[in-house]
Amino acid sequence: MVDCTEFMDRVRWIKTAGEVDLLIKGADILDEAYLEVFPQVREGDTEREVHSRIVQSCIQRGADWVHGILNSSRNTVAYGGEGDMEFRKGDIIRNDYVSYYHGYPGHQSRTVIVGQPTGEQKRIYQDVRDIYRSTIDQCRAGVKGSAVYEFAANQFREHGYEGRIALAGHSVGPWWHQQEPYLVANCPYELEEGMVLALEPHIGYWHLQDMVLVTKDSPRLLSARFNTDEMLIAG
Repeated sequence: MVDCTEFMDRVRWIKTAGEVDLLIKGADILDEAYLEVFPQVREGDTEREVHSRIVQSCIQRGADWVHGILNSSRNTVAYGGEGDMEFRKGDIIRNDYVSYYHGYPGHQSRTVIVGQPTGEQKRIYQDVRDIYRSTIDQCRAGVKGSAVYEFAANQFREHGYEGRIALAGHSVGPWWHQQEPYLVANCPYELEEGMVLALEPHIGYWHLQDMVLVTKDSPRLLSARFNTDEMLIAG
């Protein structure tokens, strides 16, 4: 008996053109659901209500299966499930969903605020967005996954943010949204052309996430339906 886990990881992490097309479709379904549901969130809506609308919207658009989390920034129990906490003006809607299409995941997170953001919230979002986008730009063939993680961690420190990023991102695969390589401090693998990565360097509830394809040139954004230049404003 021989353990071939690493061998199978390597087989899975290079995507065919057909797999990339399915990942794009999964991403489009999720972003379209976000664009339908989030602008309609109002003060007084609960986490549970908004979560159910996102799942329903993805299923109606052709998703096979949907899972994820959605919480108010006032909810300090991340990934603890959606409850009856009501959104208030000024809340950030933390979200992290996976929507599968023919087994392939769309996997994005978007920063949404209920009501108009303050100047400080705008500043933080711009910092996080710029760190996030510069981290994506590091994802080129031949770069070690650990180097991508260290770049993102250093960027947050240099911008004065306390806390530790859990990971900078991970590969995606059929029927499970996380697989090697994981972009963490001890990742030994070099990125290769054909990998699809979900990039999500973040601290706290300022969570952005997109899927990108590693190419021979710059990384290609696969989840492009949602414009992340500014926070989406709900309410």
